[in-house]
Amino acid sequence: MTTTTIDPARETALRFLHELEQEDTTIDRLFVALNEGPLDPRDRSFVRQLVLGTQRWRQRIDWIVDQFASKKIASCSPWARQILRLGTYQLLWLDRVPERAAVHTSVELAKRFTHQGIASFVNAILRQILRQEKNISYPSPQQDPAFYLAVYHSHPQWLVERWLARWGTQSTESLLTANNTQAPLYIRTNPLRATSAQLEEELEKTGHTLRACGPLPAYFSVEEIAGLFVSTAYTAGFFQVQDINAGLPAALLAPQADQKVLDMCSAPGGKTTQLAEIMQDCGSIIAADTSLDRLRLVRENMQRLRLHSIRPLVQDATRDGPGDFDCILADVPCNNTGIFGRHPDARWRKNAEQLSALSATQQAILQRAFDRLKPGGVLVYSTCSLEAEENEEIVEHFLAATPNAHLEEASRYFPQQAWAGRYIQTLPGREPGDGCFAARIHKQER
Repeated sequence: MTTTTIDPARETALRFLHELEQEDTTIDRLFVALNEGPLDPRDRSFVRQLVLGTQRWRQRIDWIVDQFASKKIASCSPWARQILRLGTYQLLWLDRVPERAAVHTSVELAKRFTHQGIASFVNAILRQILRQEKNISYPSPQQDPAFYLAVYHSHPQWLVERWLARWGTQSTESLLTANNTQAPLYIRTNPLRATSAQLEEELEKTGHTLRACGPLPAYFSVEEIAGLFVSTAYTAGFFQVQDINAGLPAALLAPQADQKVLDMCSAPGGKTTQLAEIMQDCGSIIAADTSLDRLRLVRENMQRLRLHSIRPLVQDATRDGPGDFDCILADVPCNNTGIFGRHPDARWRKNAEQLSALSATQQAILQRAFDRLKPGGVLVYSTCSLEAEENEEIVEHFLAATPNAHLEEASRYFPQQAWAGRYIQTLPGREPGDGCFAARIHKQER
């Protein structure tokens, strides 16, 4: 009896997809395990492509499969469902994968993880999709625009309906398209270690081309990622990975050298180290977080960037603590709807009821931040969310209840920017980069 060897990359991708749907985990956690596993770099890259792509296009894939299957994909066993998704993604989205290989490996995975009957079913469905690819139909955009956009762009319909009501058709479709486009890697120059010209020159030596971008100076997109994180420029602390819009809250806070600053939810440290750089590494920054493991990431980043003004501290941002800070950054936990492009799995873990689930925590952190601010001090409340329940509603409720809290409009600090009004709100697809909300609040003396 012969045993067929299963492609290790596809098997790993299948296991990850199964875990994402059946267990409480995330792509980020699975990819950490992938980096520590036995697969070679090329296979690891293929696994990432398969998992991210299949998650990104999950709803559209299910719609396609349902057109050719005798039973809905939702009623299939968990393993069969993921095998069908993985095979369909390869057939319709990956030009470099031979059709025969996509079908054959899917059938072999079905034999390994289910049984011969399911393997025959998978084989029949995938071959029919191949034959009928040009005849695949989608919901009518005229009869039900939200349903069409949800299926075609593979997002939960309840979210599409919300975004249509808030942003309109054109911006919503641009947002959905952006969420399904592989996000570039953005980096921020550490001005205390190198100029942007020096960073470009150093990375050119290792074959990395930079392109200046974003609303803040000294940010770049990186064309080729391979080898970037073993480069001299990285180990010498010349740059930090950070989305071009993720830098806006710290820029809005604009702390000065020698001030006393608190970053209430600091891990993994992108914004914390940015604050230190803005302050010329002069002053005191408390980098607080509830997780000691995540604070280790803050410490690793500050050490690599050669920053000395940061002190990591395990602390719950919802509880009282010492005050008298000049500036506080409260980058609060949220539903992350502004970063679905980087985290496609997150869109499938959300529902409408969850949008307000974190509001009590967000309100508590904002109140604690204000309490710990000295009179005359400034705080910035920020999220990577697009939802009013987590953003302006939290801030407006707080302002109404706090007489000595004064909103300083973002447009004063970023004039003539479409995304800066009373607050900062960037929208993927309308602007490059992630979705970001930020509000600057001044504590007046009573």
